[in-house]
Amino acid sequence: MDLSKDETGSGYRFEIVASKDGQHFVRFVAANGETMVRTETYKSKSSAKNAIASLKKNGPGAEVSDQA
Repeated sequence: MDLSKDETGSGYRFEIVASKDGQHFVRFVAANGETMVRTETYKSKSSAKNAIASLKKNGPGAEVSDQA
């Protein structure tokens, strides 16, 4: 969903957020509304969308490193 367009949603989701300086970043939000991950800031919204696509493609097969 794109918060810069006032879209809303629920459940696990990616959110594209506009920063104060006009750039964008992506948050991965849990069903309870808690932010789990936040990306770096991107100059364009299309770069933020590309980050989401990459996370969806590469995330499921990524190695897990438990630092706890």
